Amino acid sequence: MTDSGFDVPLVEKVLLPGTKQEFEWRVSSALNDKKLNMVEKVKAAKPGLSVLDDLDTLAEEARRKGGAQYIEDQDDLNMRLKWLGLFHRQKHAPGTFMWRMRCPNGIFSSQQWRALYEVVRQYETGSKSLFQQQGCLSITTRQNIQLYGIRLEDLPRHVLLLNSHDVFSIQTGMDNVRNVVGNPLAGIDPEELIDTRRFCSEFTASLTKSGKGNADFTNLPRKFNVCFVGSKHLFEHPDINDISYIPARDHQGNLGWNVNVGGLLSSSRCEFAAPLDAWVPLEGSWEVGASILSVFRDWGYRYNPRTKSRLAFLLDDMGAAAFREEVGRRYSELTGTRLQGAGSSLVPSRWERREVLGVHKQKDGRNWLGVHVPVGRIYPDELLALIELSEEFGEGEMRMTVEGNLIIPHVEDSKVSDAVKALEQTLPSFSLYPQPLLAGTVACTGSQFCGQSKINTKGHARRMAEELDRELSLPRPVRIHWTGCPNTCGQVQLGDIGLLGTVGRDSSGQAVEAVDVYLGGGG
Repeated sequence: MTDSGFDVPLVEKVLLPGTKQEFEWRVSSALNDKKLNMVEKVKAAKPGLSVLDDLDTLAEEARRKGGAQYIEDQDDLNMRLKWLGLFHRQKHAPGTFMWRMRCPNGIFSSQQWRALYEVVRQYETGSKSLFQQQGCLSITTRQNIQLYGIRLEDLPRHVLLLNSHDVFSIQTGMDNVRNVVGNPLAGIDPEELIDTRRFCSEFTASLTKSGKGNADFTNLPRKFNVCFVGSKHLFEHPDINDISYIPARDHQGNLGWNVNVGGLLSSSRCEFAAPLDAWVPLEGSWEVGASILSVFRDWGYRYNPRTKSRLAFLLDDMGAAAFREEVGRRYSELTGTRLQGAGSSLVPSRWERREVLGVHKQKDGRNWLGVHVPVGRIYPDELLALIELSEEFGEGEMRMTVEGNLIIPHVEDSKVSDAVKALEQTLPSFSLYPQPLLAGTVACTGSQFCGQSKINTKGHARRMAEELDRELSLPRPVRIHWTGCPNTCGQVQLGDIGLLGTVGRDSSGQAVEAVDVYLGGGG
């Protein structure tokens, strides 16, 4: 990518007076602009974070022209709005959007859930078909929530409502750090190593300037995943993250994090995150993360093919030793201290992920309810019922898991029986003890709401799991992961069975939805 030997960054800081972002990191003029990939060319023309200034104007244009699909600047519509988590449904529902939120550690309060409900209920159609367009929500494999059916004309007032409850969508799409994942049982887990809630929240606040947008980290070469591990059960899937923070003690016994880097899942390459040979104190997680991110920003690949723009490829190019040296230099500049070598991990080399669905004891003696959400899909009336249940029997808080399920914590012993009955009566498909194949099924957004997906993952996934559960009795749980395209948001490589969407031909030669089958994944 560069002839500089990693001496001269591939981006340069440019001031943008009078804008909300104030500056950008722009691809260096020394690069061959003819070789830049398509996304880099769009960012070079105008930064993604410019939508902070343009949102009201774009919403008004959509209102004036009768829909967002008629906006003149198609790069704003189909690319830059993703910096606010807005994905235009250009193919199947022009003028509507998928809207991705941030949710550090996957936890929202009842007030935050109610704000989300107020937004999505405005697009409810009454249909609950997994094969039709309608206003609804899904829990993602990044422990956050996505809303569907959103119209750009309404965005300014939606943003005001959600931001007033500390719900933000900034920097959730395109070349940004995705939602920061933590232990879904943080603070209540009887076997907890570190409570990850504060660290996920503080990392997110620094990354986004508390939801206002942070131009230091909005022109990365590609998407970037971060997680904080809180228990020996690895609910966070740290192996597939670009940065994973692993509980560890240094040689003096101080509690902190070992840092692993470079996890990657794609159709062409899969890498588990590798040790950086670095330990940082608990309070040093952002500084080492910022150092890694800035190295990636400065030297990550920006030409074609874009598939090489992930951190794992930069580690190949720089070499692990040179990468660590540069990260250590930047960490020292931020903290005034040396980046230590790896400590002793508190996570055993052999582990088995325990079940979180069902009724379980918290470490304070109360209980959590692990609620299965079929293929992660929730409709507005169902969300309201869940909110009311969590408020009546818990404290209103609900948590998301990377498998697309919910946890309702803080249920007193005296309320457990009534809570279980209320859930069964109000939401019979949201089970505490689902059938094994449906319980183990994970699906990405799919073609119902994602233009890149080749198949309707959620519709086929639920139908197949329910049919197989009626036919089969299995000796152990089986994980079935569905993903609609090679971006593998459904993480097919983590399933016992992985199904990757593609296009096939039926007996008459007509194009039909099909899958490539993978076996024996894990992580």
